[in-house]
Amino acid sequence: MQEIKLGVILEAQWDKSICRVIGFDEYEVFYDAFWEHDSSWTFSGNFKKKCFFYRTSKEAFKTKTKYIDYLPLTEIEINVFRPDLPMRICRSKELSWNNFNSSSDKEIVKKIQELHNEEFLKNIINTNELILIPSGNKGGLKKGIYIKAENQKYFDSIELILKAKKIQEEVNTEISDGIGIYRLGFEKGIPSYYIDKFKNAAEY
Repeated sequence: MQEIKLGVILEAQWDKSICRVIGFDEYEVFYDAFWEHDSSWTFSGNFKKKCFFYRTSKEAFKTKTKYIDYLPLTEIEINVFRPDLPMRICRSKELSWNNFNSSSDKEIVKKIQELHNEEFLKNIINTNELILIPSGNKGGLKKGIYIKAENQKYFDSIELILKAKKIQEEVNTEISDGIGIYRLGFEKGIPSYYIDKFKNAAEY
C-alpha cells in the first residue's frame, strides 16, 4: 500500500498515467498529471491559468498506484496549489441553500450558531481572497465570483456561508440537500472552491 504524501510521483494502474500528489485529506487526493510528449505537468507551470485539480479517492491512490519517484513541491507550487487549505468546509446536513428561512444576515448567523458547535464555527480558510463557484440547478458549475475576506486575513465559516449563500442563490433556485464548500483548484493563482450539497459529486 502506497504512502500518500505531497510530491510523491506514482503510476496509476487505472490508466497508466503519471501522477504527482499536490494535496489530500482523509477522503480524496488531488494530483497533477505528466504529459510525456512534451515533458510537462498539467498544473505546475500554468499558475496564471484556470485549473481544476484532478482527483480520486485516497483509497484508490493507496492501493492502485505504483511508486516511481519523489519531487518536493517548490515554493511557487506551495503558494499556488495551497495544500494547507481545507478540501471541504462548512458542511452541514441541517442547512440548505435556498432554505435558510431567515430575512437577515444576523438571523442566519444566529441560526448557524444554534445548529453547530464551536469546532464547526472555528473552521477557516487561511487566505484573504477566493474564487467561489456556484453549482447550477442542472449540474455543472457556473462562473466563479471573486471574494475578499472582511478581516483582510482569512475566511471563517460564518462569512463563507453568508457569501456562498448569496452567490449560489442568484443562479440556482433549488433547495439543496445540505450545504458544503469544496476545493476545486485555482484561477490566476487564487484558490477556487465550488458550492455544493453536504456530499459533493463524488459522494464525499
